[in-house]
Amino acid sequence: MKKFLAGGMISAYTKNVSPHEAEGILSAWDGKEASMFRRLQVVAVLLCMFSFAAAATVSIGTASARGDMRVDSYLVKGNATLFDGSVVETGQASANLRLDKGAQITLSTSSRGILYRDRLVLERGESELAVSTPFQLEANGLRVTPDQPKSHGLVSMKSANTVEVAALTGSFGVTNNQGVLLASVRPGRPLTFAMQAGGTNSAFTGTGVISFENGQYFVTVTSTGVKYQLIGKKFDKLVGKTVTITGNIVTVATPADGAAAVISVASWDVVGGAVAGMSSGTGLIVGGVAVAGGAGLGVGIYEHNQPSSPASR
Repeated sequence: MKKFLAGGMISAYTKNVSPHEAEGILSAWDGKEASMFRRLQVVAVLLCMFSFAAAATVSIGTASARGDMRVDSYLVKGNATLFDGSVVETGQASANLRLDKGAQITLSTSSRGILYRDRLVLERGESELAVSTPFQLEANGLRVTPDQPKSHGLVSMKSANTVEVAALTGSFGVTNNQGVLLASVRPGRPLTFAMQAGGTNSAFTGTGVISFENGQYFVTVTSTGVKYQLIGKKFDKLVGKTVTITGNIVTVATPADGAAAVISVASWDVVGGAVAGMSSGTGLIVGGVAVAGGAGLGVGIYEHNQPSSPASR
């Protein structure tokens, strides 16, 4: 009988006893060893649970308001600690959210958002965003991301499934739920993004200037500044002209450098007449999202979120 446990101590202990007695000793030792192993398993599981619980309760920032706000359904006056997934709702006062990563967010009055370590999901109302690190704001399926360091912008959810975006400094890229770039929003050029019923994810209609670069045709949408690569037609006689393109996004194709997506062109019209499916002021429709110029969004929300100053004497 050869059994080496604990560095051979059992073998040494049992060599002068009967086989029956040795078997009993080994069984008792095995029972103790199994019990110890089970205890170690329990300890390991508890440690894992404590680790997950600690990770879930790590603060990601703070919230403050000059009045009442709700954080995770609790009424809060003054300041509150924010965690990953915290829900913040404002009433008559705006709330200032400061994240450890450097993002500063102001939720306007009557607004609601879900805050995560790397993004804010705006569910209602308006938000002002100032960031120096990568951060994303989601609203109605759109993703608003700063393109430059220290970008400062405003996002508002309006009625009729409309989102408005403005940049005060820097610039913000706006993509749809497919990751296709819809616009690059810059100071002084706010844009509205309206969700259209019945739109398909690949449908494209955009008005812009045709260009020819490195053997490829492109259209740069006038209202958004975004460039798309064109395939399926020849535009030799249209280079430099403003044209409305209708077609579909080729999701499996990789666009050329500088282009947001590849468009398979179905038809085109030189600007000058009405375009079917596009209202006045709309310069782009991608995947059922109509993009048009905004009207004073940036100044309106920014001034509304500023603290009132005492009357001058």
